[in-house]
Amino acid sequence: MRLPEEQIKQAILHSELPIRSLALRYFTHSFSEDTTVMPLVIQVVEKYGREISIPFIRGGAGLPQTASTIEWCMEELRQNLVIDQENLDDYRYAYALSNIITHADPLLTRTSELEILGLPGFLPELGSAFSERIHLLTEDAESLWNRLMNFCERENEKQYLSEMDLPHAYRLVEALGRCGGAVVVDRVLMMLNEDVDYSEDDSRALMKGFLLRLAGELRLTAAVPSLIEALKEDDDWLNEESQRALVRIGGEVVAKAVSDEFPTAEWHFRLYGSGVLEQLHTDLATRKCIEFFEEEPDETIITYLGQAALSNFSTEAIEPVRQFILSNEIDPEILDLRESLISVSTVLGVEFSEYEAWKKGNEEAEALRRILYPEKYGNFFGISNDLIADLEEDTDDSASDTITQPAYFPNTIIRQEARIGRNDPCPCGSGKKYKKCCLNKSNGNSQLN
Repeated sequence: MRLPEEQIKQAILHSELPIRSLALRYFTHSFSEDTTVMPLVIQVVEKYGREISIPFIRGGAGLPQTASTIEWCMEELRQNLVIDQENLDDYRYAYALSNIITHADPLLTRTSELEILGLPGFLPELGSAFSERIHLLTEDAESLWNRLMNFCERENEKQYLSEMDLPHAYRLVEALGRCGGAVVVDRVLMMLNEDVDYSEDDSRALMKGFLLRLAGELRLTAAVPSLIEALKEDDDWLNEESQRALVRIGGEVVAKAVSDEFPTAEWHFRLYGSGVLEQLHTDLATRKCIEFFEEEPDETIITYLGQAALSNFSTEAIEPVRQFILSNEIDPEILDLRESLISVSTVLGVEFSEYEAWKKGNEEAEALRRILYPEKYGNFFGISNDLIADLEEDTDDSASDTITQPAYFPNTIIRQEARIGRNDPCPCGSGKKYKKCCLNKSNGNSQLN
């Protein structure tokens, strides 16, 4: 049994922080259209205080807004916030509020553009993204399409996605999705079905990532087969865009399409497919998460599936996850899984013999996690434990920040090895460019959450 969404919404107000966080992610990571969730976030701020609630405000950027929630954010930004290095909490709070306004439907903010830009707490570094989203409302679909195509032709020769102005391109995609129309839909479906030689310098290869995202913006069910095929490609960016689009489209059609491929799919498909199933919030998706969890041999993916099953607040997920935790040594992923298990069990009112001990252990888990990360994964190119903790906090909401983030950063994985550019010499020593040689042969086994 899955907990009804109305009860999950009430868990956003729970007295325990991990429960509030898990309940909010249920909505923010699934592109929920429920406008009653953001007012609950505001209640959390007013009930528990600004500082402890900053992650919730950041999560609000992934929620639909209303005129009243935008006005609340604006009023908060009118307050006497001190935005400098000595007042980090004020800065984070101001950034989170500014980010919500920047991500909000521009139809809600266009009449207040100048007022918002002039608010004392609105961060100037978000101003261009905020204004561009508003100004794109005036462009028609053909103009937006041409601008996106020109972007791909202009940027194609760059080696890394991080060298491109992806946030600008994503804003074009978002605007195209808002325009919609039969012409745009037909063009997306046609181009997604084209054969593209990824070993050649073809701007269509870059365009494909944006087409995948656009299929999601349009909630285009007819594109699901193409999205599944893109999820089979061993390419982080295409996988992430496919995952995002499939979640936005949602429903049992997507759950079935992913589930049909999952048991025999490659590692990367199962990794990203776990994320899709987690965020669909359907009975079929939840049932398949549990089924695949009990059969999955890979230790990384099994923890993803366990989190996916628990994130749907399902009573059927509790015992399989409990048994898995009991049979494994504690490591960072097991700690995360245990924390989610206790949170879900608390909300569902389910207790078991280890419940009290694990709940107490969760209160001390952060210190243990800082020890276990370097023990398991070594040193990430000199990254400190403090930075690892910051990355954990920051990436939790990164999926909603692609409109404004200054550079590409993977939403779901961190690699232990350095990323190889598409146009870099292939490390196999063939003398060819990476994209013309081993780009599609990498297996991703070094990826981790």
